[in-house]
Amino acid sequence: MEIRYANKKDIHYIINIHLKSFNNFFLTFLGKNFLILLYNAFLDEKTGILILAENQKKIVGFVGGVTNQSGFYRNLVKKNVISFAWASMSAFLKRPSIAPRLLRALFKVRESKKSLADACLMSIAVAPELSGKGVGKKLLTAFCKELNERKYFQFCLTTDADKNDIVNHFYQDFGLKVGRTFVTPEGRRMHEYLGILDEQGNILR
Repeated sequence: MEIRYANKKDIHYIINIHLKSFNNFFLTFLGKNFLILLYNAFLDEKTGILILAENQKKIVGFVGGVTNQSGFYRNLVKKNVISFAWASMSAFLKRPSIAPRLLRALFKVRESKKSLADACLMSIAVAPELSGKGVGKKLLTAFCKELNERKYFQFCLTTDADKNDIVNHFYQDFGLKVGRTFVTPEGRRMHEYLGILDEQGNILR
């Protein structure tokens, strides 16, 4: 198993894993073009992190995040808001009721200021056929090491609090702690986890 940085040629494979892993999620509903813009932003922005797991030259997982949420979202809006709006247009036409949530996704700077840490793990997924094989742990470890190298020692991530036991147990077993629980305007109860790193990039338990 090789863990490495992603590049532009990997985006197609990353999106395929995303679509398989997050079948009923909002970002998936927004479509491939929206996801292409998002994952490319992790590569284009200095604050972005995008790391892959590769098994026998096949991409089997990824983790993406940023070191500064508000700066990342601010740059996305400044540089790509029209592209993101256009990419999500077909999803909006299918379901106009998503408009408030779509606007929050496009203008997330204010929401990011409520987070427990500037650095944030935004997306992590493993190919379904390798679920439970330790790939996710390797990716999360690599993400922590990268944050450490960039001199960031805290990060947050958000996931569903309910009907999401496997994912919550994974983060808790890794050593992350629930820092707060909140309810979205759509009524989803969410856990925001906080990870604190030592000088070697390991989670402080």
